[in-house]
Amino acid sequence: MKIFIYKTLIVFLFIFLGYKLTIGYTISKFEQKFYSLGNKENVEQIKNKIRNELQEGVKKDRILDKDDALLLNRLFKKLSIEIKNAEK
Repeated sequence: MKIFIYKTLIVFLFIFLGYKLTIGYTISKFEQKFYSLGNKENVEQIKNKIRNELQEGVKKDRILDKDDALLLNRLFKKLSIEIKNAEK
């Protein structure tokens, strides 16, 4: 009976170590990245990056491609029709 318990404990130990070294490690890396996004420094960096991208976009003559502009125009028209119909 002791041998069965020892073997069972060893098998569970290997399964646990295998999990921690593979899936557990990957999950912990994602958790660290997720929690680091909430830091005040990172939030400020993201805000500054968005501001810079917006400034660069404003400097361009044309922000959207013609195809993208047409697609957005159709979407806005459809949304405005749905909003008008919802009011009735």
